[in-house]
Amino acid sequence: MKQVLFNIQRVFHTSEDEMNAIENVMQVTFLEKNQFLLKENEVCKTIGFIEHGSMRLFYETPDKEVCNDFFFENSLVGSIASFLTQTPSIVNIAAIEKCELLLFEYTDVMALTRKFPALKTLANIILQEQLLRAEKREASLLRDTPEQRFKNLLEEHPKIFKRIPLRYVASYLGITPETLSRYRAKFLL
Repeated sequence: MKQVLFNIQRVFHTSEDEMNAIENVMQVTFLEKNQFLLKENEVCKTIGFIEHGSMRLFYETPDKEVCNDFFFENSLVGSIASFLTQTPSIVNIAAIEKCELLLFEYTDVMALTRKFPALKTLANIILQEQLLRAEKREASLLRDTPEQRFKNLLEEHPKIFKRIPLRYVASYLGITPETLSRYRAKFLL
């Protein structure tokens, strides 16, 4: 059994019928490094979980890419806004490493959450977590110093520098690569 499915079953005590329903609509998809899951202006028709690998969510500006989030194993990945409204995405999502994804089509997610109360609960908890995460990130960008954001990132993802290119980490923190190098020398040596 896939780790993501094992975790869903363990945490939400899903029945055999619910797990079978999930597995029947799930699409196992592989992405190569730098391959896109979603591009800006595309409608997010699938959403899913990362079984293996890491991904980034970023915005394109006229002069640069701005990284807004990272996704790792067991993370939900996709543009929730585009997925729920079935409107064009304002974000890009691409693989940083080779990825194995468990993806679900929009119509299948809607049908599963209507039919199975445990899966509706799972969807609601995922939405709550995503909202809290976004609010926490926005507050950090507005209130914390760059150094504090660096420390927070290290605390939340201690192995981030082993998996994520430094230019993406710097962009995520809203600092230059040179400033990131100074923080790394100060706090990681």
